[in-house]
Amino acid sequence: MNAWNFIGILAWIIVIALLFLVVFNIRNRHLRILVMNKSKITWKTICLDALEILVVILAVIGMFYVSIFSKVDLNNKDDITVSYKFDPMIIQTTSDGQGYYVKIDKNNSNASTNVYQYWLTNSQYTVSSRESTISDATLPFNVSGVHLNWPMKKIKKMDQKYQYAYVLTAEAKYKNNFINGLGLHAGRFASEYRVLRVPATSFVNVEK
Repeated sequence: MNAWNFIGILAWIIVIALLFLVVFNIRNRHLRILVMNKSKITWKTICLDALEILVVILAVIGMFYVSIFSKVDLNNKDDITVSYKFDPMIIQTTSDGQGYYVKIDKNNSNASTNVYQYWLTNSQYTVSSRESTISDATLPFNVSGVHLNWPMKKIKKMDQKYQYAYVLTAEAKYKNNFINGLGLHAGRFASEYRVLRVPATSFVNVEK
């Protein structure tokens, strides 16, 4: 485990200890009032109880937020590092001799999501359109809905090197810092997105 994530483990231990401390404190305070002082529970005591419970609830919500519910900001260079990988695709051939680089698997696709298949060094890969897109090289490079600083100079070089037939994989990881450690994310995988670059739409085989 990344050493930075021990910050989050320690924080959870403190929150759990705080929970037990508050329960123990409220119980003892009520027993002291009712048994030792033989008094009634006052509004002051109730407000103090509520305040302690509120502190615990806020601490738990805060830890759940940073650990589970916080969204990844791919453009936040303080928390996220993004690397780019380029892999040339291997051309495939249909029964009638038509070459293609990407196949849209209609059997496993649905109305909102397509399933893409492509080949790298004779290995087949399958990816959903939720985590990827097809980029037609006859059009300007554009990836809608994914806010990343795409390395356009590198992309232009790879276009020439691989003749517009490659997979661009953008992989985001959490950096080693206090906030990511608090959320138990430091050094871990955040998200991945793939751009399937093809020379033209004619190199996409829509399975029927």
